[in-house]
Amino acid sequence: MRHQTVEAGKLAELRALTDRQLVALLTSQLDRGFALARQLQLEDGEGYDEVTRLCSEIGRVLPVVSRPDRIRLQSRLADLESMLGFEVSMQAAS
Repeated sequence: MRHQTVEAGKLAELRALTDRQLVALLTSQLDRGFALARQLQLEDGEGYDEVTRLCSEIGRVLPVVSRPDRIRLQSRLADLESMLGFEVSMQAAS
């Protein structure tokens, strides 16, 4: 019985770590998207396709993120999409 409790605790710790890493990855992708979008606003350079790909990837992953993190990341994603003139995709809405 004690062994199962220890295992469950270890799994919970691993899940929490994975969740934090996923949020960090999505935050990093959003930061990169904003940097590319600002560059696009200043000059007609390459990067539009990469920003749209990042937005799409982030939108697909958001449903598995915890609700508080998802709300924060959705808001940032909507800001990024609006910088590019996208329709705000709320496919990952709560």
